[in-house]
Amino acid sequence: MNDTLHIYSRVSTRIQDTDGTSLDTQKKIGIEKSKELGFSHKIWNEGGASSHHEDLENRPVLMHLLSEVENGSVKHLWVYNNDRLSRNEITQQTIRIALQRNDVVLYTKDGQFDLTNPSDKLFKTILDGIASYDNALRSERSRLGKVARVKQGFWYGAPPPYGYEIVDKKLAIHPEESKWVKKMFGWFQDGKSIIWIKSQLDKNGVEPRRKRGSFSTGSVNRLLQNTHYIGFYNWTDKKTGETITCSCPSFVDETVWNDVQERRKQIYARKSQNNTTKRFYLLRDLMVCGECGSNMSGRIHPIRNQQNYYCPNKERNWKNSNIPDDQKWKRGKVGSHGCNMVRALNIPITDKFVWDLVIDTVSKSSVLKESFKDEVLKSKLQGDSENETELRNQKIKTKRLMKELNQVQSSIADVETNNLLKRYDQEVYEKIKSNLDAELRSKKDEIEQTRIRTKELGNQKRWLDWIGRYHDKIGEVESFSNEDKKDYLTGIIDCIEVRLDKDTNDHHLRIKFKMGLVDDGVVYHNPDEKSDGYTVVEGVSEKDLVIPYEERRGRKKKNTTDLHHSTVTDLARLRGWSTSVPLSTAVW
Repeated sequence: MNDTLHIYSRVSTRIQDTDGTSLDTQKKIGIEKSKELGFSHKIWNEGGASSHHEDLENRPVLMHLLSEVENGSVKHLWVYNNDRLSRNEITQQTIRIALQRNDVVLYTKDGQFDLTNPSDKLFKTILDGIASYDNALRSERSRLGKVARVKQGFWYGAPPPYGYEIVDKKLAIHPEESKWVKKMFGWFQDGKSIIWIKSQLDKNGVEPRRKRGSFSTGSVNRLLQNTHYIGFYNWTDKKTGETITCSCPSFVDETVWNDVQERRKQIYARKSQNNTTKRFYLLRDLMVCGECGSNMSGRIHPIRNQQNYYCPNKERNWKNSNIPDDQKWKRGKVGSHGCNMVRALNIPITDKFVWDLVIDTVSKSSVLKESFKDEVLKSKLQGDSENETELRNQKIKTKRLMKELNQVQSSIADVETNNLLKRYDQEVYEKIKSNLDAELRSKKDEIEQTRIRTKELGNQKRWLDWIGRYHDKIGEVESFSNEDKKDYLTGIIDCIEVRLDKDTNDHHLRIKFKMGLVDDGVVYHNPDEKSDGYTVVEGVSEKDLVIPYEERRGRKKKNTTDLHHSTVTDLARLRGWSTSVPLSTAVW
């Protein structure tokens, strides 16, 4: 075996045969070298090996060859040039040590290396360093080129999202797939479940792009989060961490997209619960613990006669963490592993208190009361028109800003390329780059503001729609179904914060309306001549409600209830709140 020249051949899949060093060429030169030395030869052909996989685990032929080196079966090794073995520095060192330890003579087109000889060893090390440098330089140029192309609006190479295709190396709307994407967003906005959406896709034979078959619920859920459909996406350079905002064609209305994200947020806020349920709760999705910020949970246990809203923070921490025995949860105990909301609210009582307060507020609202319904409707129609016009203008503005953002990013890419090619004086480059970076930040800020405004307009539109549905139904609320009541409250209430008074064990609820309906009023231009017109003055958007401990437990505390009710009522009157709702309207 010592008179055998082992010929190792390999080409990079990126280079292939274009540089004149094909596998056949390497084999031919190696055989000629064996004849020159008077040796027989053995071919070790790795074939095409990607330069992205330079470690030994991805080079089975080289691994086998090195095992023969370690066995002492290989004493003469030929490769076309130094980087055929590896451009990876660690892999190079591993191979060099193996060859040196086993007294292997290395041959390349540039000469012979006896790695036991100090001068040859030094020369080999220098060649290894040059190969590593060339590889690093090649990779950096490739990375910078990719970043520049992304900044210029070209797709970065991954499979395009469902609903798009690649045309001229850029994202373009896929005519058929985009129709189904819009259907999915519309269905989800209308209240359909993801499982239902999947069933519709299956029935119509709609298949995902990457895996033929059917959409999974997970893939539908991910699709509904995708910002590409409203005209932008973020691409991050893994090496530097730089995030680039890129524009692309949009085909989903941004208001629809925002509605979908809001509904997803409400649904998945419940996914963290330890005990999910399908039972109906009127207020659960509106209530937030004012102590720790958790969404309140509901629990109905007909056998135990339990119907409670409660903060799940302590329960969640208990189940998801290892708490020492001496710190375990006990009813009524406030500890470091939970929040101060240690007492639950009775569901029927809480539902009635909140519903009565809301209806009382609405019935007294000058904006919504029956005598002004014509004016409200007129205002609503006008508001709808103005809302639609501004929404349309904001969307046009967003598209314009995204186009300007792409232009700035493209200019930055050109400037960075010219700087690498030494076409700029450093001072000139830094000044131009600084100006462009400032312009980029400005465009990003403007885009963010337009998106915030678009979301606000969407919320305003939902409020106007609520007015259109319910402005004249205040007299019909007693006939509302539970679902109608929930829709009514969801349309008018932003959230309900719940706190516990640890001294009295009373629950304090702060109801936050979506509009200033509390204590609003009418100011007539001429009180003596009301026909001269009036102005509706908006009130405040928050109202407080107390549910006393004894009321919550379903019994009255002997000889104290009337005093408590009187005290709460007096406090309410001092603050100017309505007192028509029993035991309501105190502050925390």
